[in-house]
Amino acid sequence: MIIDDESVTTDGAAHSTLSNAIGVFLCRVTEVVVDEDGTNTSTGRIEIQVQQTEAERMDNQWEEEYAYPLDIYNFTLPLQNESVVCIKDNIGGYYYLSIPPINFVDPVTVVRKEEFDAVEVEENLEVNLHSNNSFHVTDDADKEVYGTTFTDDVMLATVDRLTRKLHEGDNLLQGRFGQSIRFTSKNELNEAPWSLDGEDGEPVIIIRTGKEQEENVTEDTSFIYLLSDQSLDLGDVVISPETANLTDPMDAYIGSQVVIGADRLSFFSKADDVSISSMGLIGLATAKWSVDLDILMDQVKALAEQVEALTKGEATFITGVGPTGPATNVADVSAIVTEISGMEQ
Repeated sequence: MIIDDESVTTDGAAHSTLSNAIGVFLCRVTEVVVDEDGTNTSTGRIEIQVQQTEAERMDNQWEEEYAYPLDIYNFTLPLQNESVVCIKDNIGGYYYLSIPPINFVDPVTVVRKEEFDAVEVEENLEVNLHSNNSFHVTDDADKEVYGTTFTDDVMLATVDRLTRKLHEGDNLLQGRFGQSIRFTSKNELNEAPWSLDGEDGEPVIIIRTGKEQEENVTEDTSFIYLLSDQSLDLGDVVISPETANLTDPMDAYIGSQVVIGADRLSFFSKADDVSISSMGLIGLATAKWSVDLDILMDQVKALAEQVEALTKGEATFITGVGPTGPATNVADVSAIVTEISGMEQ
């Protein structure tokens, strides 16, 4: 394919020049070039087979070339046996974009819409279903080769990874292992956990890991929801007991919020402080305790003041020989009360 149209010229003239024409080819990936220093990492360079002319296509002849990511800031590193769309610049360099696996688009057969609609097609949306029977690479044991470290075991472990489903207008970044970042919004016409309450069109960002095509806080292994004016339906997820004094249950609050979930959360600071600040309440809940931090500190302060009164002799124990006098640790207890009182806002 040669793109040569006035819409791609720099001056809008009816006749484009050779510098405006670029070649676009569907290429086969024969190898991903990785470092040989033991890290098995790549800068994105791949080896491809390409047919540049009609004669090469008719004779099934392929040329071996190197290709580089078209967008160095955002690209998917393909595997051997996958297909990529390559663009050839005017000095002969090839730059590629990954395309969907063959269960999305058959790179050999072009299916027209009327032909597609005439048959019942069972969709298979596995992200890693990419092998093409007309082109494959095998090792000495006749096992199909996917890459230097993308082995048969990795393929079997990730064969059930499904591509995410989108709503109209969404922007999606997803990997082949079951991770994604979705840029979406609240829309009452879409059935989604974040589209129950709030104003339509307000932004939502979802970062998640999980096999399912659609967000499910019960099934996803970990997730972060950044909401601007929405509530979040938590479905059947089992939450540890919530602090009773919080104003709204976690799945009923409507507004700007961040919801983070996983089997375990760890926060640590390597060199400085960890700060938790709230204009409202801070609640802590475990299977044994449900704590409102305000109530806890009020009780700690009250207890310290009672102990201080005893040590000063302002409150006394009644004994057989009369009331007790001031304690010897009165100064220490008074210092504790002063420090606790200094925490109060």
